[in-house]
Amino acid sequence: MLDKPSAVPHTPGVYFFKKGSVLLYIGKALDLKKRLASYFRATVGDKVRRLRAEATSVEWNEMASDIEALIREAELIRRYVPKYNVLMRDDKSYLYVAFTREPFPRVVAVRRTMIADARWDVVVGPFISSMTLYATLKLLRRIFPYCTCRTPHKRPCWNAQIGRCPGFCCDKSTSQNSNDKLQTEYGENIKNIIAVLSGKRRGLAVRLKREMREASRAEAYERAALLRDQTERLEDIFRHRHTLSPLRGRGTRVAWPRMEKIVRATTGAEREICRVEGYDISNISGTAATGSMVVFVDGSPVKAEYRKFKIKTVHRISDVDMHREVMRRRLSHPEWPYPDLIVIDGGKPQLNAVASVIREARERRHALGITLSALAKREEELYIEGKTKPVRLDSLPHPVMHFFQRVRDESHRFAKRYHHKLRELSYHGQVSQKQTPRV
Repeated sequence: MLDKPSAVPHTPGVYFFKKGSVLLYIGKALDLKKRLASYFRATVGDKVRRLRAEATSVEWNEMASDIEALIREAELIRRYVPKYNVLMRDDKSYLYVAFTREPFPRVVAVRRTMIADARWDVVVGPFISSMTLYATLKLLRRIFPYCTCRTPHKRPCWNAQIGRCPGFCCDKSTSQNSNDKLQTEYGENIKNIIAVLSGKRRGLAVRLKREMREASRAEAYERAALLRDQTERLEDIFRHRHTLSPLRGRGTRVAWPRMEKIVRATTGAEREICRVEGYDISNISGTAATGSMVVFVDGSPVKAEYRKFKIKTVHRISDVDMHREVMRRRLSHPEWPYPDLIVIDGGKPQLNAVASVIREARERRHALGITLSALAKREEELYIEGKTKPVRLDSLPHPVMHFFQRVRDESHRFAKRYHHKLRELSYHGQVSQKQTPRV
């Protein structure tokens, strides 16, 4: 009988039970060591005992993430159809992703018994872990929006409003008119999703980068920025990101993935929060007014991406108007990655001012998926776009409270430093030598 393997890593991956060179069973695991150990317990089912008796070796390939393991497992099962993958699963266990035969195809998860349905144009699978598959589809939808609406309708659905659906695909007039350009645009998203789920991610990434360079050379900068964001997010979801992110400055060291869940629940964000941008305005009597943008990625500051703004169009003391100018100028730079969450120093008036600018951008199909918030200093309350009542910071777990305060304090420090520099230069009539980019 096959002996329990040794030196198995605690990493995601795909494992293989083999008889000589013949594959008997393929599986995937979030933790290879724990999963393989489960096959060698004293009490296992008849099928596992038969597998162990027939197999002569166990091998494994480490993967960067559970998602990568899921897709690799499906690819290999589809290619080799191992004997015990059939014996150890029934029809109800297999899950496939089907794409409907329509001008704007919908994406549907179906069981094996449904894959012969004439409604489907393409079917990809099988996938064994339904939980990981649904998580993967959710992540892919943020990169390549697609439709799941059962019937066309007049008003944009909720998914369209938050950037998970292109919107035109489930609009009655668009669906009936069957616009060729829109179909092509939507079809690219569907083609990219099929490529990822079919195990062709690397080829897709190469193609997206090539198209990004071509768009940039053609000065189609919005298209280039979209392709860049898609490439970066695609790489992110396949990268193993369960690492500790230090949150220094207040004696705290916390894992960002755990904090991120609380931040997302607090703000109502629909997508994973990776990049957070903080904004503040600094001015005295309206002179030498400045704005700042600070950037945190996975809970830690990235100072190379900080930006400073010299206020140009507002000539009176109005933080609200200055915030509006700064955000308009920030969104005019699609080459900078868009944030998942914005934290403005201010209250409801500042929030509303910036929200109006972001709404304009969303109407042009930019800045989709950004969650907006404003942190008022005096009350230490967090105002969130779309919510009527603010959240008191002291009601949040301390690490999360400290994170919001740190973003606010860092943006304030950076704006104030630049403001003092401009006042000093103005007083002495000098020209600054800037290290941080000013826009």
